[in-house]
Amino acid sequence: MPSFSERTLVLAIGNASRGDDGLGWAFADAVEASGFPGTIAQRYQLQIEDAELCSHYEQVVFVDAWKTAQTTLWEWMPCTPSREAAFTTHALSPQAVLYLCESVFDCRPEAWLLLLRGTQWELGQPLSATAQDALAQGVKSFCASTNQSLR
Repeated sequence: MPSFSERTLVLAIGNASRGDDGLGWAFADAVEASGFPGTIAQRYQLQIEDAELCSHYEQVVFVDAWKTAQTTLWEWMPCTPSREAAFTTHALSPQAVLYLCESVFDCRPEAWLLLLRGTQWELGQPLSATAQDALAQGVKSFCASTNQSLR
């Protein structure tokens, strides 16, 4: 389990108006309320500009909703740079953002993905019960790694 500090950027990805796709933003709100000393940013999707933002931090945590057949509610995984060939630069993966951070800004922060399981994605829906459980467990795990108590 990683240990996070004030030199950590949390990049929460999602859309709160699309059901469980809002998990990233709900996570950001909960972590901010816990007193997390690092920086938190919310994005609908990752952009090229996020590589520059990441270059200012020692650690980056990308948090996003996870559509999976697994019963696991959340999962931590290391995130490493990866060059992606795409026809658009409108939305990038966390790995592509890290690749740009390294290749353009000569910086490679330690990076992690925190995936939170969701089950419903419709416009106007609230977080599902599964997503709420995933959120609670993910926030608890993150706060434990920052030595923060939940407020």
